[in-house]
This record gives sequence, C-alpha cells and structure tokens, in this order.
Amino acid sequence: MKIFRYDSIDSTNSECFRKFDQGEALPFAIIAKTQTQGRGQFERTWYSADKHNLYISFGFYTKQPPQEFQNFSIIVAENLVTCLTKQFGIHLTVKAPNDIYCDGKKLGGILTESRIVRGEIIFAVSGIGLNVAGDLTKFPNELQLQATTLGTCCKKEIALQEIENIVIKVVRLLLL
Repeated sequence: MKIFRYDSIDSTNSECFRKFDQGEALPFAIIAKTQTQGRGQFERTWYSADKHNLYISFGFYTKQPPQEFQNFSIIVAENLVTCLTKQFGIHLTVKAPNDIYCDGKKLGGILTESRIVRGEIIFAVSGIGLNVAGDLTKFPNELQLQATTLGTCCKKEIALQEIENIVIKVVRLLLL
C-alpha cells in the first residue's frame, strides 16, 4: 500500500478523495502530522493540531453494498480496540458508531465516507484519528475534560510510529 505523508494538510479524508480523482492506484493511505480542517461525524470538527497524535486515512475499493458498508467504522473501531487492548493491556470500549473510549474519555474516532455511483460504492475512505501522546492542555477547553490519550491511559510514553504500524496492520487485514 502506497503511503503519502504530509506535515500539514486540510483533511486526510479530503486528500484521499483528491488522490482518487487524480487516478491514484488503490489502496493507499494519507498520513499527516497535523490537519487544519480535520472532521468527524456530522461535519463536527476533529481537533488535529497536535503532531503527537495520529491522523490517517485509507482510500480503497469495496464490493460491499452501501447498506452493509455503513457499519465499516464500527468494525474498524472494534478491531483497533481488540488490538490496542492486547498490545497495551488496557480496557478500551467502542461507542457506536465510530468512537474509541478509555476510562470514559474519547481516545479516537473513525470517519468512513464513500462515493456512490448508480447505487454502487466506487471509492471508500476510512479516516482514523487517535490521540496518542498529545498534550491535553493544548486541546480546546471544551475537549480537555472529554478527551484522553493512549499514553495517559497506559501511564507510559507511547511511540507514534508504533501506533501507526498497528493501525495500518489492522486496516490492511480488513481490506483483504
């Protein structure tokens, strides 16, 4: 899978759509150190200005019909929770349809979007934002009490590269 890396970008999901429109071979991934217009479900803003967190989107093709594919975000979340729980020995939960929580605080989210033509998905994007080791005091005030990081949950320093590798592995298995 080809991986495109950016220091800063508007949105990794938006870049996936642009790459697809430019004819990029599928599947591929977009990773950014920061996003200026990161978004979540229902056009909510996803705070993504901290370079110590993971902002990654995958562009791919699926044969699933749209009504079945609408559960892809929760499938990604469940698989990530299983893998991260096993790796770090912490208790994580999934809040449907697309959020990952630790100790009642939001650790991450998945935003899955698709382009549908004549009732068929011709392109899909799954964007994952995970708070890995960012400084919660730099989060917007309204998020500081609601968010957490993997490092905080594990009570140890977590390498961003380690989490990136885990996420890529999990999503690759789901795309096979």
